[in-house]
Amino acid sequence: MKKRLFFNKYNEMKYISHLDLLRVMDRLLRRSGVPIKYSQGFHPRPKISLGNPISLGTEAFNEPMDIELKEDMTNEELLDKLNSKELLGFEFIKVIDIDGKSSIVQDYKDMKFEIEGLGSSINKFIEFISQDEIILTKEKRGKITSKNLKPRIKEYKVEEEKLILVLENMSPNSLFNLCGIKIEELEIKKFGMVK
Repeated sequence: MKKRLFFNKYNEMKYISHLDLLRVMDRLLRRSGVPIKYSQGFHPRPKISLGNPISLGTEAFNEPMDIELKEDMTNEELLDKLNSKELLGFEFIKVIDIDGKSSIVQDYKDMKFEIEGLGSSINKFIEFISQDEIILTKEKRGKITSKNLKPRIKEYKVEEEKLILVLENMSPNSLFNLCGIKIEELEIKKFGMVK
């Protein structure tokens, strides 16, 4: 039985890395008494699947996670069990049933971000992302690769000094780095994924 959980990660929990988040989820599921299914083999792992990693320092709301259960449970039971172990800066908000073929990365490609703290840099950033091409060049093991990030910017607008961005399978951090804006001076919130 496959379930999709939706959670919020905020305050100090925004400093938990993607790998640490998987460990936190594993412990939380075990402590809550959720009958999670494990992989076979020498190092069994819980059948947990997250979407694109949440960047360190980014608060995330309505974030999806898929799990597989070995026993049937109602969505209400599961939500109650998960939220019975209080974890500061973290909460589950919804549970839905999904079929075995469903995948977060395929179901949710576009992600909405709200950014505060750009101040006078907001016009510089809007001008930067308004270019026809935004090329990101990376070097890995002596091999240089380039990709155009522009097609991944689906929507952007400014509302009350907040920048709203809708991006496809990407964090805004790459864009800020390319534009020369310090990420640590910004407050970035990820508001679930746009279907």
